[in-house]
Amino acid sequence: MRRKRRGGCLLPAVVLLAAGIVLLWPALPGGEGESPSPPQDGEELPAQEDPPAYSGPEHEPGAGPEAEPGTERNIEELLSQLPEGLRKLYDTVPEAREFVLGCVTGAADPAGDAGLEGLDLSQVPELFQWDPRWGYAVYAGNLMGISGCGPTALSMAAIYLTGDTSLTPKFVAEYAEKNGYSSPGDGTAWTLFSQGAQGLGLRSREIPLVKAYIDSALENGAVVALILGPGDFTNSGHYILLTGVTPEGYRIRDPNNPANNKTVWSYQRLENQIRNIWALTAMP
Repeated sequence: MRRKRRGGCLLPAVVLLAAGIVLLWPALPGGEGESPSPPQDGEELPAQEDPPAYSGPEHEPGAGPEAEPGTERNIEELLSQLPEGLRKLYDTVPEAREFVLGCVTGAADPAGDAGLEGLDLSQVPELFQWDPRWGYAVYAGNLMGISGCGPTALSMAAIYLTGDTSLTPKFVAEYAEKNGYSSPGDGTAWTLFSQGAQGLGLRSREIPLVKAYIDSALENGAVVALILGPGDFTNSGHYILLTGVTPEGYRIRDPNNPANNKTVWSYQRLENQIRNIWALTAMP
């Protein structure tokens, strides 16, 4: 249908020093989300400038801000130590604020427990790339909380369709990196959904951008994965799932913003943002 393409919700390098904790992420080009289709077909992507590399807080490492913890000034000083992408996540997704502040307060734990035992499987689970259980792990050369929308979306689909709660976002991210479905600076390849899904017990079928085909797939039990270009969800690209269809539109699972999961999205609203589509079902 379309070209197989890589993408990534990427941020510049950041070295964060606070409370004696040092976190290091490799330098990457600016941008966020998964990259949309390549510009060879005449579609120009918006120009992006690489922001300056982060050099750490101005105060002495470990000294901490002067304001009392929890004050507005204290939070502003903590946020000032972060690159623009994390500050934007703090401003636009209230549920992710604890994750963002964890980057500079020493709460970040890349080796945290990612277990999902007891998850409700009566519907597609709602999981987020910035969940502290895996969001601080490095994926595609960046924090998974920033670059991990692809593995998180595929994890939600795989857990629901197979019933296997061990297929966590962290597991899928490690699987993608081990099998060449991601790379630093490019993020998640489209082939994670078209080919890599098979290694997670899923059958993947690419379908055209036609409402009747999408509706039919959902009505027959599939979870539909989308790669989106710039629009309502991202300035560059982003993976989401369609989990059901109603007369008003589609129910979705956005691995980044919980607010988007609380509304129904019409085909007309999504159509011009869709770059590719896969219908996912469990292998027999």
